[in-house]
Amino acid sequence: MTWDSFFSAEVGAAAALAGLIFVGISINLQRILGLPMIARRAFQALLVLLGILAVVSILLVPGLTGADAGASVLVVAVLLLLTLDIIEVNNWKGAEVKIRRLLFQHTVEIQLPPALMVLGGVSLALGNPWALYWFLPATLLSFLVALIEAWVITVEILR
Repeated sequence: MTWDSFFSAEVGAAAALAGLIFVGISINLQRILGLPMIARRAFQALLVLLGILAVVSILLVPGLTGADAGASVLVVAVLLLLTLDIIEVNNWKGAEVKIRRLLFQHTVEIQLPPALMVLGGVSLALGNPWALYWFLPATLLSFLVALIEAWVITVEILR
């Protein structure tokens, strides 16, 4: 198996999971809109999936040098990380004390995939021969985060 095969499969999986998030949002739209923090979490899940979709798409572009691919990935990953952090700051504003532990856990988990993408982008730009291996955990964690958020917006919201 080549990296192209892996990245091609991940593009499809990311798109399918984004569709799952949209279904979850549409099923519980009224409840989600009534809970701003949950609406922001749903948006973050979409952003994480779109981020990994963009990154693996960049890595599939033929003819890109490692430096060019790394720089492109780095731009996407840094923008994603900053956007997620801005949303997370809004989640923390006015958060009740009783949910701060869960919010801290969410803050950490939502930052892990783009942080790994940043490491992969830097490694790729610097010519590290193992750079692409950073994208395996970045992709898998992106999917895990998205699935957790899908669970929250489809099941936990009903509790």
